[in-house]
Amino acid sequence: MARHLPTEYVLQVFYSYCRRPKQRRGINVHNAECPICGEGRSAGKKKRLFYYPDEHYLYCFNCTQSWSDVDWVSKVTHKTYREIYQETEDGYAEDLMKRFETTEEVVTKETPILPPDCVDITDDEQVDFYASDPFKYQVLQKAISVCKDRRLYTAINRSKSYFVSFEDYSHKNRLIIPFYDRAGKIASYQSRLLFETADYVPKYLTKLGNKTLFGEDKVSADIPYLFIFEGPIDAMFVKNAVALGGTSVTVEQQGFINNCLGYEKVFVYDNDKGNDEMKKRIEKTIKAGERVFVWPPECSKYKDVNAICCGLSLDEIPWKFFLENSFKGIEALVKSKLSQS
Repeated sequence: MARHLPTEYVLQVFYSYCRRPKQRRGINVHNAECPICGEGRSAGKKKRLFYYPDEHYLYCFNCTQSWSDVDWVSKVTHKTYREIYQETEDGYAEDLMKRFETTEEVVTKETPILPPDCVDITDDEQVDFYASDPFKYQVLQKAISVCKDRRLYTAINRSKSYFVSFEDYSHKNRLIIPFYDRAGKIASYQSRLLFETADYVPKYLTKLGNKTLFGEDKVSADIPYLFIFEGPIDAMFVKNAVALGGTSVTVEQQGFINNCLGYEKVFVYDNDKGNDEMKKRIEKTIKAGERVFVWPPECSKYKDVNAICCGLSLDEIPWKFFLENSFKGIEALVKSKLSQS
């Protein structure tokens, strides 16, 4: 395993490459605008990149991604690992060389677990256990209400379970949506805000670390298409749909997508006409040669797939609907621009 970088070195890069960097008062955490995503439309207003020196990692709530200190420094400075280690203590460069020379070492990763004291809100016995605690029961009932209102209990591609934690620092009192891998084990998760709060609190949070795709466990060979969404809630209403849980693809997610040989990929984005960042992502995907779903005129009033299903009381939108309204190349580019005008 690679050694962590000296905190002083990382802070030098952090304060050199980030806009409006500052240490959070009273705690050893540094906050700034993310130089990787640029904070999107919130640039200059919000600072959603955090550096945790004690844990040696960085996390951006806009990218919904985390990095080890050396990964982040490499991505921001465009320096190789070798160059970075050579700029730090001599021992680090030596450790790096040993890492490159070792070929027989097998690194195993533990399966990520849910936050502590998680309650499965699909289990009536667990919910009833907290009925005597007014606050906890209120949180559980709110989560259950959100699932019912958004039809998450009956969606065709729904998750096997939904959870709530009362203690986790980042994900407490939020609806937790688990991401199962092909083996049926929870490999990652995303949480959704349940109660209205301050504007700087993100609506969706993803577990720190590497993300898998939502829906990996339900991909079927019977359908030769893989429908790729950004959010898991939308992906719950389409067979053979997976979700990134954010706007960017992790190494693990891309690996799964690449291994889906024989499936044609169809990317499905929200119907967000006024979002310039969304337009750029769609155009980038089209120019990469991918097939992209273009929202037809009859669906123009809906902002996403979940809104359609809630508005029309549907638990599934046939996958052929997305196929018939998806395009590639110049045709996709033209139709996409027309639908956004």
